[in-house]
Amino acid sequence: MLLLGVSMATWAIVLVTLLFAVLWVQVLILHYRGAFHLVWMWEPVVYLPVLVVMGIIAIFVHGVFLEVYGVALMLSLLMGLSGLVFHIQGIVHEVGGWNLDNIMVGPPPMFPLSLSLISTIGIIAALFGR
Repeated sequence: MLLLGVSMATWAIVLVTLLFAVLWVQVLILHYRGAFHLVWMWEPVVYLPVLVVMGIIAIFVHGVFLEVYGVALMLSLLMGLSGLVFHIQGIVHEVGGWNLDNIMVGPPPMFPLSLSLISTIGIIAALFGR
């Protein structure tokens, strides 16, 4: 199916690329606020711009590059899931442990999940774009 002469898989890659760019800004701000106290906090800050560049390339180049992009997206899906574990651990280690106040002011558990969800959409788009 085409929209304005462009496949829906390509439009999905455009959307995923834009979402990664917006998510990167938020990740950068929140991890800066957290003072990058864990070395793992640098991972999404460095990797998301790489995914944005790869997404821009994937919009114009198809074929084997979409498979490479799909593998990169699978890594970001795993990164989001591991980020969820780190964020939950961060909330638990706050004074008072796992409670609503710490969930609201501690590391947001939904941001790593959004990274995984966006990556999943990108993986599906890369599979259908081949």
